[in-house]
Amino acid sequence: MRDLVAATVTRTFKPLQQFTRGWMMADATDQWGIDLGFRTGKQFWIVGRAGVLGSCPPEVAASALAFHAPEHVHDAWAAIPSGLDPYSVATQYHGRIVEWGDRVISTFDREQMARLDELGRRIIDAAPINLGTIFVGWRAMPIPDGYGARVALTTHVLREMRGAAHSVAVAAAGISPLDAILASTNAPPRTGPPYAEFMGFTGPFRDPEEVRAARLEAEATTERIVAAFYGVLDDAELSDFGELVETTRDAIDM
Repeated sequence: MRDLVAATVTRTFKPLQQFTRGWMMADATDQWGIDLGFRTGKQFWIVGRAGVLGSCPPEVAASALAFHAPEHVHDAWAAIPSGLDPYSVATQYHGRIVEWGDRVISTFDREQMARLDELGRRIIDAAPINLGTIFVGWRAMPIPDGYGARVALTTHVLREMRGAAHSVAVAAAGISPLDAILASTNAPPRTGPPYAEFMGFTGPFRDPEEVRAARLEAEATTERIVAAFYGVLDDAELSDFGELVETTRDAIDM
């Protein structure tokens, strides 16, 4: 593995994860879902992400999402408002991403954002079709015209790409998605029992130290998987991508 590939994977992990908070964690997004007819914004989030799978049983959606408790996915699927289906909900969620990008990212330099989008899409397109169904579903969603909207969608798909790789890595490490949450290497709030409960799991929970080593192994495997896709960029492109992701995220107030 080229040193700069690994460094760029690590450098962009947190900023790409945080990009999506602009719409994913927004009160306006939750309210949009409630206005559609969901009981909660979280249900809109669950079906919005997994709805790219189409009208599948909730067990299939739970399998693809991996890190949500199956019961929560089942409840969200059951709460899909009359007149909507999972894919149409995903289309609504896609609209929230596009709206945020048009409103926020379009204030940045057009050429720089076009460069970020182009490099990000090349990484995305390098991933194989069997990496993960939700990732591939989002990769196939319509690409908007506005450069801000394109960047927002690309960062979302990059996050789904890493999530798909992480699901594979967790299984390879011999631990469950719940174990991975409990022993997560991410800083609070995305770790431990509180986050497990947020994702729909109920205790009592095991001691995270029991699976700490396997969790670290899963994180390292995730980075190795993703690095193969980043590797399509040359060193100058990797430097540009890392710099653009980091500086753009740092300039967004969220």
